[in-house]
Amino acid sequence: MINPELSRIVATLEELPFPTRFAVEVCSDCNLECIMCHHPNMRRPKGRMPFELWKICADEIAALSPETQCWFSFIGDPFLEPDRLLQMIQYGKRAGLRSLNVNTNGMLVRPELSDRILDSGVDLIVFGIDGFYRETYEKIRVKGNRDLLYANVMHLLVERQKRHYGPEIQVQFIEMAENENERDTFVQYWLERGATIKLRNKLSWGGQFETSLEIPKQERIPCPWATTMMHVYWDGRIPRCPGDTEGEEGVGNAWDEPLSILWRRLGQYRKIHLEQRFEELPDRCRDCKDWMTGAAERINLVSVNDN
Repeated sequence: MINPELSRIVATLEELPFPTRFAVEVCSDCNLECIMCHHPNMRRPKGRMPFELWKICADEIAALSPETQCWFSFIGDPFLEPDRLLQMIQYGKRAGLRSLNVNTNGMLVRPELSDRILDSGVDLIVFGIDGFYRETYEKIRVKGNRDLLYANVMHLLVERQKRHYGPEIQVQFIEMAENENERDTFVQYWLERGATIKLRNKLSWGGQFETSLEIPKQERIPCPWATTMMHVYWDGRIPRCPGDTEGEEGVGNAWDEPLSILWRRLGQYRKIHLEQRFEELPDRCRDCKDWMTGAAERINLVSVNDN
């Protein structure tokens, strides 16, 4: 019998006229070398997205699908370019985008940036943490400093709470063998401090990493990532697959063609997924487990009290 969570997800998947999630690579560099991330081995050129390219994307999304979630994240930490990131968020909000979100490892979210971040119009900030104790955190988030990160997150939480408005702040815990004994401690610690906890399974990033997930192939569902999301690299290239961190299988460039046309071009792959003709998918998809990951679980004081 199909996994109940996957069954719930597959019921929501359908052909979309435009992506519901759009990931923007503000820059392709990173200050950490995390063990579950491709970035330490990345070969493609590094750079930062020109502001004009973001304007082109933001204007089209605002015109066609303002509810699309725009995520400033991919293979790189956006706070390596704080001025560019905040400028992009502010422009997106003025253009009419309704969901502007940031994924960051948090090391560069220094207290002196807090007012600018909270005033930018950002709707959600997700801090990738993945460990409670210093030894665990710094084993997973190589080159990170656990105490500095925790101080950065706490400062932003306190400043956000003073205002009584502003972005939701989430702390993410990717469940893996290295941190499996710290989950409950992590959840309790951050619940007491007013953050939302985001728990999710480890991604294989298109088969590049081993995961503990094992679901029979006969229970395979269309990939939620491939059927709902679109990514743009810093240089405008659009990958076929969200797990294509090297840009080996592109479908065009946002400098040259509208996102709507590029999304339609990706439709041939979505059709194969949605019709469950998985044997016809490109090689990258055949051993990928990312369709197994399911939805992230989110815990906050409201959800705890409701239970």
